[in-house]
Amino acid sequence: MKLVCPARSGPDRLLLSKQSGDGSCGGSGVKDINFKELNTLIDYLTSTEAGLRDIFREAAAKEEEIRSTAASLRERHVMESLGRIPVDELRNSKAGIRVSALEAAGYRDFADLARADRRTLLGVNGIGEKQAAAISAAITAFRNRIAADTVIRLDPDALSPEEVRLILAAASYLESREIRRDTGPAAEELGTRLGNILPRIGVRNRLKWFFTGRKRKEAQLEALEELDALAASPVFRLAANLLQQYRELPVLSEADAAADFRGNSAAYYAVLEKIAGNVSAPSAGSGIPAELAAAVDALKLDLSGFRGELRGYQEFGVKYILSQKRVLLGDDMGLGKTIQTIAAMTHLSAGRVKSHFLVVCPAGVLVNWVREIRRFSVIPAYLLHGEGMEEAFAAWYDGGGAAVTNYESMGKIAGRLEGNIALPLLVIDEAHYIKNPNAMRSRLVRGLDDESESILLLTGTPIENRVGEMCSLIDFIRPDMAGEVRSAAALSRTDEFREMLAPVYLRRKREDVLHELPPVEEKEEWCAMTEADRRAYAEQILKKNFMAARRIGFLQDDTGSSSKAARLLELCMEAEAAGRKTIVYSFFRETIRKAGILLKDRCAGTITGSTPAGDRQAVIDRFGDAPAGSVLLCQIQAGGTGLNIQAASVIVLCEPQVKPSLENQAIARAWRMGQLQSVEVHRLLCEDSVDEAVMERLGEKQQEFDSYAEESSMADAADGFIDSEWINAFLEREHSRYLPVPVTLA
Repeated sequence: MKLVCPARSGPDRLLLSKQSGDGSCGGSGVKDINFKELNTLIDYLTSTEAGLRDIFREAAAKEEEIRSTAASLRERHVMESLGRIPVDELRNSKAGIRVSALEAAGYRDFADLARADRRTLLGVNGIGEKQAAAISAAITAFRNRIAADTVIRLDPDALSPEEVRLILAAASYLESREIRRDTGPAAEELGTRLGNILPRIGVRNRLKWFFTGRKRKEAQLEALEELDALAASPVFRLAANLLQQYRELPVLSEADAAADFRGNSAAYYAVLEKIAGNVSAPSAGSGIPAELAAAVDALKLDLSGFRGELRGYQEFGVKYILSQKRVLLGDDMGLGKTIQTIAAMTHLSAGRVKSHFLVVCPAGVLVNWVREIRRFSVIPAYLLHGEGMEEAFAAWYDGGGAAVTNYESMGKIAGRLEGNIALPLLVIDEAHYIKNPNAMRSRLVRGLDDESESILLLTGTPIENRVGEMCSLIDFIRPDMAGEVRSAAALSRTDEFREMLAPVYLRRKREDVLHELPPVEEKEEWCAMTEADRRAYAEQILKKNFMAARRIGFLQDDTGSSSKAARLLELCMEAEAAGRKTIVYSFFRETIRKAGILLKDRCAGTITGSTPAGDRQAVIDRFGDAPAGSVLLCQIQAGGTGLNIQAASVIVLCEPQVKPSLENQAIARAWRMGQLQSVEVHRLLCEDSVDEAVMERLGEKQQEFDSYAEESSMADAADGFIDSEWINAFLEREHSRYLPVPVTLA
């Protein structure tokens, strides 16, 4: 039903011409009233205000449906888990429970006992009051522990009817979230003003007005003028428009909701976490002292300009950024550092007429930053790069908003900012780019220190074990702490060191906060070399060309003679049959080229070091829209960092990487928040080759890697042992294997 504002006439819409008379019948200069129009207007205003309240009532009903459905799903999981625990487990409780009596009575598992009440248990021969109490206590303890660790994970390919209802309720809740956000202030103001005006309008018909005294008439006429002003006010027009938008929202079907969940699962899990408590990990961060965490959490956010849903740990991250002002945010890749940054910007811009934010990032993610700012906030975003840079800079400088530029472009704008502009927040993405204070890009960025009220450095890999790099960055944002951090370098792997860093460094790991993530399965695909593989490989070994030898399987021009190529094609065909998409990674551009020839029409795009930074996001967008079975080819240095590729759930590595961090970063591009399918990682390897040697060498250091358990630390370790000395020794051994066998004459 469409809202129609009642027709109004002239400047005195409710008040007609002055009447003459002695005042007893409305005369003596007191204006008359059009009561029909008055009642119509009051009905319209009050029905609009009631409609706004209905928006929030219906949202509350959806919240309750989400809570109850999630609780039912969680209870079902708890009972299934209890059903896998045999009654015999009670023998370990040391409570003297007569397990044999329970088994004789037909109880087989803890789920059976959970369904039994106290009276039923007491009916079992040999079970008394103390035994029944001990049984209940044990079952309750197991139930509570399982429930605390239960996180709902929704598989879009295998949804139960109850899970479908949950997704549909969440979809309906999310569909109106922006209208609710905009409606809140308007509804509050409209309700307050109506509550002040309506009690003063006691006369709603002409007869009663005729017998009303002069003072009451004057008071009501004053209220009517306020009512007229309210009906013509911007706040009422906004309220009526928002209510109209709400009533015109489409009714979602189960299929609509499931499709939206597939493309926007992060928002759904954020709703489940916020409403249904679908989380089993703390929202703060490792090493954050309780006192600091409480102080950070006490900050009240104004996210009226934000257009997303924050997870609990993300909300804490936003508060940390704002309260600590100059910090390093080192969350794992895929945990939403960008969204936390944008939310912080919206808080800082709230209530300001004009705010200037600056994001400095690698060229490959420029477009993504601009898109995300526009998607998740009302803040204008400007790309300061390439053609149109001058126009964009002028618009940003004059009107405010968020400017996004890359390190290479800083030389063109830094001098124009120093001393001329105030930045509520300066954001440095991939902060290791400025770890060397003497590098030109570092000097340009650090030169904006005085202009920046707050500075946020972002890094997707931990740096607490790179003390030198960390101290350089801390010296920029918190020089008062750098000396203390340097002096404690020996403690870099301890909890004490992390606690020392807490005021300036926040890091959360993927496995600690994203419990709904599907599993990752890694598989080594050992391929027996063909004769063509062996000949091409031997040729490079005899030349002692280590890097070329690493391209084994893709050295020959004819990929039809390659065992790796054959397995690659099989894996891509298997992914297509399973309705999945694949990313194929290689360190070598030539390998990527030959893989493209092999895969033909399956290839939906290629990203290499020569792909312009501004084009990479467009390639990923096309891959996201491509059908199942499509393949994205990526040179691992270009496609493994700064990009989100959740559309793929199968990853193929054409050769082992000498830096584990390269592989970890590449895998994290698909295995991140928003991924719904289990992720398969396949490493193509050839026996009796450099592949085997590299894998063995990495294995020798696995214990050292495990002691760090961090990808960047592993990368540092890898740099230390995949070195020229080891390579030379390996090549000498391989060279001797492939030398021609001498012929001895009799």
